[in-house]
Amino acid sequence: MKKSIAKKTIILYVLKILQEGSSKDKPITQTSIAKVLNSIGVPCDRRTVGRNIDYLIEFGYPIKKIKGGGCYFEKKI
Repeated sequence: MKKSIAKKTIILYVLKILQEGSSKDKPITQTSIAKVLNSIGVPCDRRTVGRNIDYLIEFGYPIKKIKGGGCYFEKKI
């Protein structure tokens, strides 16, 4: 039997996807993040992703939102 994913870990998956798969030149949409999560067996929708991104920004992570629904993790050089 497959172990289910705890809903509270979704925010960690969102953070990891943003850190590893986005940049200023290649932002990622909330819908794309939700599709990635669903493809790996983590049930999630776009609104949940958006809410978690807002929580991460509020907590102080350098995530930038752009017009059109995309966002990226601003890597410090």
